[in-house]
Amino acid sequence: MGIFDFLKKKNQVPPPEEEWGNYPQMLTAKLLFENAPVFDRQSILEELKKVFTEVDNPSPQLFFFPEIRVELADKVIPAQCTIFFPDAGKVEAVVSPESFQQNWHWSEATKAAVACRYEVLLSDFMTRQLDYKSRLMLFMNFLTAVTKAMNPQVVYALGAQKLIAPADLVDSWENSEKRALHGLVNVRLFNVSNGVEGETILDTVGLYLLGLPDFQIRFTHLDESEVGQLLWNYAYYTYEQGDVITDGSTIQGLTPGSKWKCERQESLVAPERMVINIQPV
Repeated sequence: MGIFDFLKKKNQVPPPEEEWGNYPQMLTAKLLFENAPVFDRQSILEELKKVFTEVDNPSPQLFFFPEIRVELADKVIPAQCTIFFPDAGKVEAVVSPESFQQNWHWSEATKAAVACRYEVLLSDFMTRQLDYKSRLMLFMNFLTAVTKAMNPQVVYALGAQKLIAPADLVDSWENSEKRALHGLVNVRLFNVSNGVEGETILDTVGLYLLGLPDFQIRFTHLDESEVGQLLWNYAYYTYEQGDVITDGSTIQGLTPGSKWKCERQESLVAPERMVINIQPV
């Protein structure tokens, strides 16, 4: 029996066909620069053509990928991604305060981001009808290619409230041991000020952008690093298998044989989204 063997009670009433879940949202990231970025359209196209069979670029901001077809109600269109530059004269890179607080993977994140004065926004466009793995593949290929072409100092994943070193982002995506969720998902830690002594919340943030559930766990007397790694395991399992963890099922905890109950509920910590709340026993 593996870590994700779910136990069902005998004579349990089957769950409804559609459980409460998250709706896919736009995937976005900012590239942050200390100095004014140089937009080299040809360099970006060259990097994109290393990973996409076809790339159309009808305007500097818009990129079409004809090999990836998006079926709308009345037509089929190519998948699209965009690059937005700030308004002329704007010299400011905007990072939310929350995004400076949860960068356990990069100790220099705050210092690097504070030094940046310029930003460029990347997003997917008209792609929510794609399956979530195709969307992630499209956006991460786009983000990685533009990062390599433009050489920012920081990659800021907005939905994950996460600052990433550009070389780390590229390695996570192109390494043979690909960390597919590194550029989209973060694991965060919060101390509960109004709870019992030592009470902690750990959650994932970012899966909700793909229409998948994030995870959260509220606990005391557990190792934070071990619980954090367990949440990463849950996140990758959900990415691989889909939204299959049903309300009321159980999932293996930190020790062999331990079974922790899963319950769908609204997140305890912003952004507001549906999460699978893990109840350690």
